[in-house]
Amino acid sequence: MYMKPVRKPLLSFLSNHRGLSLPAILLACLVFTFCGKDDSDGIFGSYVDPEDGKVYRTIQIGAQTWLADNIDRGEMVPGISEQEDNGIVEKYCYDDNYDNCREYGGLYQWGEAMQYEVNESLRGICPAGFRVPTDGDWKELEMFLGFSSESADQTLWRGTDQGDLLKESGETGFDALFAGNRYLTGTFNKIGERTFFWTSTKYSDGHAWGRAVDLYEKRIYRAYYNKSYGFSVRCVKE
Repeated sequence: MYMKPVRKPLLSFLSNHRGLSLPAILLACLVFTFCGKDDSDGIFGSYVDPEDGKVYRTIQIGAQTWLADNIDRGEMVPGISEQEDNGIVEKYCYDDNYDNCREYGGLYQWGEAMQYEVNESLRGICPAGFRVPTDGDWKELEMFLGFSSESADQTLWRGTDQGDLLKESGETGFDALFAGNRYLTGTFNKIGERTFFWTSTKYSDGHAWGRAVDLYEKRIYRAYYNKSYGFSVRCVKE
C-alpha cells in the first residue's frame, strides 16, 4: 500500500530554487543537514553529475530510485532542427529559451535520449549509475502506486489518481513538471499543462513508448509516439 512520504524543509527549498550553482546547493545541504539521504520514507537524496557538476535530487519510490528532476544535459539546438548523432549531446529548450531548460530540463528526441542505441535498459543521456527507464520500469512504478497489472498494460489514460501523485504538488516526490514538448514540425506546445516522458522501449522503427501527465487529469497516459518528438527524460537508478 502506498504511503505518503515525509517532505522535509530542504525539499521545499530545492524545489523552489532549481538551477542553483553547486556551491549554493552544498551550502543549503549544510544548513539543512539533510543532503545525501535517500530513504524509503521519501526524503530526497542528491546526486552530482560528475560530467557537468549539475545537482539532481533523487527519490525512492518502492524498490526504485528515480531522479526527481528532469535531465538537463547537452547543448541547445533550435526546435526547427533535428538532433543528430554527432558525438555531442543536444537538447531543445522550450521556445528556444535557455531559461526553460534551467526550469524544466531539456527536451530530447528518442534517438538522442538513447544516444542512438536501440536496446532498452541502456544509460542513454542519463548520468552514470542511472539509465533511461523502460516501459516495464514505468509499469512497476505505476503498480506500486496502485495500478493493477491489467491497467498497467493498457494504453491511453489509465489508473485513478496516480497522475496526481506524480505531479509537483503530489505526494510521491517524483515532482513531474509540466514541461510541454517539441512537436514534429519544430514548434513547442503544452508547457504549463502537460509533460511527456520517453521510455527506452521501442514500439517500432519510428515509434517508442512514453508517458504523459496532465495538469487537468488525475490519471497517467501511456502511448507510443513518433521518435522525432522532443520529450523530457527521467532517469531510474541501475
